[in-house]
Amino acid sequence: MIALYNFHSHSHHCDGKQPMEEYVQAAIDKKFIALGFSAHSPLPFPNEWSLTPESFKQYVQDARYLIEKYKNNIDLYLGLEIDYIPGHSEDFESFITNTPLDYHIGSVHLVRHSESGKIWFIDGPVEGYIKGVDEIFNGDYRAAVTAFYRQTIEMINTQKPQIIGHLDKVKMHNKQRWFSTSESWYQKLVDETLEATAKSKSIIELNTRGFYTGKIDQYFPSTKILEQCLEMGIPVMVNTDAHHPSQLDKHFNEAHQLLKKIGFKNVKTPFFELEL
Repeated sequence: MIALYNFHSHSHHCDGKQPMEEYVQAAIDKKFIALGFSAHSPLPFPNEWSLTPESFKQYVQDARYLIEKYKNNIDLYLGLEIDYIPGHSEDFESFITNTPLDYHIGSVHLVRHSESGKIWFIDGPVEGYIKGVDEIFNGDYRAAVTAFYRQTIEMINTQKPQIIGHLDKVKMHNKQRWFSTSESWYQKLVDETLEATAKSKSIIELNTRGFYTGKIDQYFPSTKILEQCLEMGIPVMVNTDAHHPSQLDKHFNEAHQLLKKIGFKNVKTPFFELEL
């Protein structure tokens, strides 16, 4: 059994459910070797799920307090899940140098239409997902999905994220209804994204959250994409994207077994590697 770790977690400071210390205590109880805090980075518009500039300061203070308090029990790290939205979000470097962070995850939850500037939220209720495509992309799912991957590639090329969060999350609400992930145009976008990833040396996370919450019947990214990662030498790790302490190890072992079955020999985090 591989040692337990998790670098994607959300506490009450953003859209998680409990105080940070409860995650730490749960991780210690479960015999984790490492835990990373990765609250959603502040955004320049009101929302219900990211840090605010004020809560960001408290988040950093709380994380550093816990890192010191539990230094003899577990390795804790201060991170951020940083959203990339062209024309809206701050450059990753500003967060990294001003805080500073131990690590960061780069993710796309909000897709900006290149011409209108309107934003499609891919991660809320399915009704909002559909409405966004209808109103922003005139019902053209191929155009919407293309915009998601183009924005992801731009993030990888310009921001060089250490970890890429839930790479193909755009598929979550689709369930093969409006587009097929086996279509050639979709696979071409994935190929281009992985080519950028290989050049950037970023780590791709296998994110288990969509599966254990019942929103989708597979992990992010898909097995096919993980197979491509192996072929291209792109490092991977497992994160559970926990929003509650009980979720810290949800499908952790099953995900590592999948990586082993695919042919991976190890997983790589920003701080250490582990053999499978």
